[in-house]
Amino acid sequence: MKIALLRQRVGGPGGAETTLQHLARGLAAAGQVVTVYGSQAADAARQVLGPGIAYVPVPVWGGKTARLLTFALNTRRLLRLAGPCVVFSLERTLSPQVYRAGDGCHRQWLRLRTPYLSPAARVVQGLSLFHRVLLALERRLFSDPHLHRVIANSRQVKAEIIRHYQVDPARLVVIYNGLDRQKFRPLAEPERTALKARLGAAAVPIILFAGSGFRRKGLTYLLDAFSSIKNQESVLWVVGQGRLAPYQRQARRLGLEGRIKFWGPQADLAPFYQAATVLALPTIYDPCSNVVLEALSCGVPVITTAANGAAEFLAPGTNGAILARPDDLSGLTHALDEYLARGEAPEVRRAAVAAVAHLSWEATVAQTLKVLEEAAAVGAGSPRP
Repeated sequence: MKIALLRQRVGGPGGAETTLQHLARGLAAAGQVVTVYGSQAADAARQVLGPGIAYVPVPVWGGKTARLLTFALNTRRLLRLAGPCVVFSLERTLSPQVYRAGDGCHRQWLRLRTPYLSPAARVVQGLSLFHRVLLALERRLFSDPHLHRVIANSRQVKAEIIRHYQVDPARLVVIYNGLDRQKFRPLAEPERTALKARLGAAAVPIILFAGSGFRRKGLTYLLDAFSSIKNQESVLWVVGQGRLAPYQRQARRLGLEGRIKFWGPQADLAPFYQAATVLALPTIYDPCSNVVLEALSCGVPVITTAANGAAEFLAPGTNGAILARPDDLSGLTHALDEYLARGEAPEVRRAAVAAVAHLSWEATVAQTLKVLEEAAAVGAGSPRP
């Protein structure tokens, strides 16, 4: 089977890029002919993807709105020239046969985001050409009669797509992201103690925040809650890419400078999970955060919000806590106090690992391949107008 896999960014530290790489390699290893269509430079993309996977660079230009449109239009043009294949898109593009909604539902994101914006920012969001174009692409995609299946990466995203776009539930299937459990695993206590010492926090509890896009992930709420917790010896580690200055100023204003470390983006998050006492991610919206799954796999309890699809893996009071809102500072402070006190307990760490023990990239690829084979049976071909 020939599979065209569409995603603008092929390489990078984000969860979407990681997912694309695992899917491309896994499908190729299963004997499929995989060609990735992306907007990154060919040499860099091929190096990330490795041997056995073809790559076609898609020309894009302009700002983010123009790039969105030109990627959709130019992939359609290039696929017409490529001949029959199953078109599997990880982007909001034109007439794929299978679409993986790994970025969630944009209409839901805007709805959840709006209450946290200033009046002026709400006006800007409402006038934004980027948001209007993305919503138009999303609406066109979900109403396309040639779209055979939509893969959601959580039950939350499946429900959002049905609610906002009235997609037939029979066309939606939930396939969770995979996990590399050889990499994301708990450490034995002596090894973990040595790791914490190397990272500079040998004898103190660690709250970990991991994720790029600090505003969406709720870092400002975490800083406020951190300033009120009972355990004043604990430290907060912030890992990820984003504008640091506003949060550094907030930390200074709250008197937290000596207890917070901003690590910046990290290629390997496993040591940070393995050292942490608890992961805190009070996100405004996440389809299914990979960092939650990875932290649980390392035995770390998680505090997140009900707007994160990965909350489906949490049992409150057992391996984490689920907040109704990211700005519930009382609830967030209470959850931090609870898991700083008991996050190291063996039963908590075992419950964290058990919650994601069934996840693997092998299972994710196998389930995805089954969906693609169904689409091929319906009738593969180059994309329709």
